Amino acid sequence: MEITDRHRICPSHPSLTTTNQPPQTKPPMEYHRLTSRSRSPAVAIVAVLAVVVCVVTAPALLGSSFARTRPMSAVSRSVSTRAQVGDIAPAFSLPSESGKKYSLANFKGPLGIEALSKPVVVFFYGGQGSPSCTKEAEAFAEAYPEIKAMGAEVLGISRDSQEFSQEWKAEKGLPFPLLSDEDGAVREGFGIQKDLFGLLDGRETYVIGKDGKIAMKFNDQFAPEKHVDKAIAALADL
Repeated sequence: MEITDRHRICPSHPSLTTTNQPPQTKPPMEYHRLTSRSRSPAVAIVAVLAVVVCVVTAPALLGSSFARTRPMSAVSRSVSTRAQVGDIAPAFSLPSESGKKYSLANFKGPLGIEALSKPVVVFFYGGQGSPSCTKEAEAFAEAYPEIKAMGAEVLGISRDSQEFSQEWKAEKGLPFPLLSDEDGAVREGFGIQKDLFGLLDGRETYVIGKDGKIAMKFNDQFAPEKHVDKAIAALADL
């Protein structure tokens, strides 16, 4: 059989012919290294976006009450100054779940007499019935008799509405007032910063002495029950 210029005899099988084709070449190793490096930033960006999506969508997965929306004005606020130990606590007046308004002035003695005033534990929590905020509130409820025996009162403050706070308080049997700071104005007044790249409201607790000054402040997003221990220890030192 005549072999044309488009055919050649296969060395191992002389009876077979193969078509001449350009040799297949593998990309150099440097190319693989470059493409691998170029993919690394993209993988990192995808990982960060996945974390953000998990944080943002977690409320919806944990229940409808947890997923209630909040005023956008509260999210857009910025923190300029932060209340420090030794400062006079910023004044505020907020409605509780019962509709009654509370302020620090409620705990001043007659005629402002310091000896007859009460220390106040004010804990700011994220709200929306999240697991960590529930743990913190229940820990304060458990320690409430001890705190009351020390002559102090407890106030919880969040962005939750009065309606939600009323339901949540009844469900958990919380013995102290829950105040609604829906627009975040009081939180901003204390200078509480956000956590987790601005996605979560800061978890911060203050002990305010009879003189109206901040005796203790404690911030820890991921140790909610520790806030109670810190508050009790500060009250014991007053």
